[in-house]
Amino acid sequence: MTVDSPTTHSPVIDFVGAWRALLMQDRSARLDPEVDRAFWEQYAPYYDARTAPPGSYDHVLEALCALVRPDDTVLDIGAGTGRFAVPLARRVRQVTALDHAPAMLRMLAAKLRAQGVTNVVCQLAEWERAGVVPHDVVLAAWSLYRALDLDLALAKMVAATRRVLVIITSDAFTPPHRPAYEAIWGGMREPETPLYLYVLGALRQIGVRADVRILWETRCYSAPGRDELLRQLAPLDATADQLQRFGAALHAWLQPQDGQWIYRFDVPVPLLIWQRDAGERRFA
Repeated sequence: MTVDSPTTHSPVIDFVGAWRALLMQDRSARLDPEVDRAFWEQYAPYYDARTAPPGSYDHVLEALCALVRPDDTVLDIGAGTGRFAVPLARRVRQVTALDHAPAMLRMLAAKLRAQGVTNVVCQLAEWERAGVVPHDVVLAAWSLYRALDLDLALAKMVAATRRVLVIITSDAFTPPHRPAYEAIWGGMREPETPLYLYVLGALRQIGVRADVRILWETRCYSAPGRDELLRQLAPLDATADQLQRFGAALHAWLQPQDGQWIYRFDVPVPLLIWQRDAGERRFA
């Protein structure tokens, strides 16, 4: 399948335009790549602590493992610190871990060395400008948050996919800490919006029909201290007084366990899956 013109269809709903309008409402300035990279320079350790614990994404990883084959090459777009790149590397021939944030790839590289994983190639690049060859499996997990031109980003993913494309994004969901967060700091960056529907609709606009699977995962935050745990959830510039108020509001959700403080809740995880051999026909 060749996606030569990502805007040839005239849908009743313009999902691409609606997505762009949604992203433009973000007041964090992280649509600017330099601002986003600066954010990850500070937040990467917190991100890794949240995503690295075993069991955090068991169902998603199981679904991904069922789609890959031992001789596959996998392109992980927005690989971060290796939440999926590292375990998938143990099941496939090679993984290309692409991310635009040096801090994330530094942590991933250290993890690969520590675990003796040698079949992951780290690539520092913005997806829109990255030079990539086709891979058997292309994965983009929560990595479209800065893609203003969603149709172009998706078309490039489709073109890079030999066999299976998997896009993971968000469903409408209110985590337990949202009310307290918004009472103290205002709106959270993650909207209470089913983002996967925008992406699903945008794929349809470029002629791609994807399947949808909704999985439920237990999201777990942990840290040696209570304040360290709260800082994973709060803005980077949160004051001690704000953290105290935040912790008081979340008291019932924060639990000590085996020398760590734990905060966990269940969250829906939508997977959009397109398999080339099942989706070659373009619709008019």
